[in-house]
Amino acid sequence: MTEKIIFWYGCNVLRHGDIIHGCLEILRLLGLDARPAGGPDYCCGNGKDGNQTAADGMARRTVTRFNSMERDRLVAWCPSCHAHMIEFMGEAYTPQFDLTYLVDVLYERRDRLAALLKHPVPMRVLVHKHLGFNDKVAVNERIPALLRLIPGLEVVDDDYAAPGYMCALLSAVPAAMEDMVRETVRRIAARRADAVVTIYHQCYRELVGLEPHAGIKAFNYIQLLAQSIGLQYEDEYKAWKKAGASAGTLIGEKRVEQVGVQFFERALLPELMKRPPGLGDE
Repeated sequence: MTEKIIFWYGCNVLRHGDIIHGCLEILRLLGLDARPAGGPDYCCGNGKDGNQTAADGMARRTVTRFNSMERDRLVAWCPSCHAHMIEFMGEAYTPQFDLTYLVDVLYERRDRLAALLKHPVPMRVLVHKHLGFNDKVAVNERIPALLRLIPGLEVVDDDYAAPGYMCALLSAVPAAMEDMVRETVRRIAARRADAVVTIYHQCYRELVGLEPHAGIKAFNYIQLLAQSIGLQYEDEYKAWKKAGASAGTLIGEKRVEQVGVQFFERALLPELMKRPPGLGDE
């Protein structure tokens, strides 16, 4: 019988549509009946922790909606959502589903996944790791194992793992972020890697700037799995990042208006123009 799951993709669909589409297609190719859910209506409320009334309302709404879908498992894509469901949402409101992280699902079905990976990706890569989330899901061991299923791809052995569970936490400590970028670049050079591969989408946003500013290719692991399967989804975020100040032209006036011109100019454009810290002078 086909397992029915909810693929909970969080709140980052505007930036990473290619990764989310890739995840969903891979899950379906692995034989799962995957129903996507995400965006504001399924927010985990992680950003509202300072307002307990708002956080409680989001938790109740989201858990209730997931329960009403009557699916076997909830598969989380974002580590923040996964952790928040365990530590807050699922404690306040009883989930009527099992919670799994995407990496575990892929690893469970790695034999079937390997059969789908038919297109070689000739590349030597270093996996960007963090310490924090690995105690919940063994991502630091399982992501390299999954990547090694891709023909032609070589994953270099490296024991460096940045503090925290995503680069987002380092943003509050600029010196720590600079140290992470410098150490990552140093290890890429020392291991003679062609590219850095991130586990988390937020880390990808921080490190994809290495392409235009340091000549180091960057990918999320899902993008490489999708490429080997033969799925073709355009990485618009990388194109926007490379465009920098001209990103609005690529995005298009209509889409900028949809997200809000002020939001685009105040938040998104500075993000796209940001150079990874710790690289030194231009």
